Amino acid sequence: MLRLRSAAIAFIAALALSACRIEDRTPAGSRRDEDAIRSVLATYYQSVGAGDWAASRALFWDSAMVEVRHAGTDSAWREYRTADAYHRDLARRYGSHELSEVSVRIFRLDLRQQGDLASAWVTTRRRPIAGEGRLEVGTADDVILRRAGGTWRIVALASAPDPATTR
Repeated sequence: MLRLRSAAIAFIAALALSACRIEDRTPAGSRRDEDAIRSVLATYYQSVGAGDWAASRALFWDSAMVEVRHAGTDSAWREYRTADAYHRDLARRYGSHELSEVSVRIFRLDLRQQGDLASAWVTTRRRPIAGEGRLEVGTADDVILRRAGGTWRIVALASAPDPATTR
């Protein structure tokens, strides 16, 4: 009798456990979209760190707007009306020296997506690959992306120094 009772309890417990599962209500395609968005952002930061302006430029819409505030107490926002203008300035500013020696990594990434639009808040850290005594600098970037034809591209970027990650 005790054996039969134990077997019945074990059977009921196994049946109850098999019926329990975590319900996933993620909209269809959202995980693929999140992976694609993360890939665009990772490629952008890797290409900037490597000084590969053509690869970086390919991730932007032609009419993308970019605003950048460089480090410094009196630094004003610099607005670029096109992705080409932004990348020309990057190449002029960093093309000949230190940016090619910088490792850019995503420190924190928060994504929001609705349909064909996505917003990403990205905190980065940029560290010199070689050289002692050079500082790690952080940025806080707000990136807006849009999907067209199954491809995600950056339509707006606002980047500013992040004092919390600057050492």
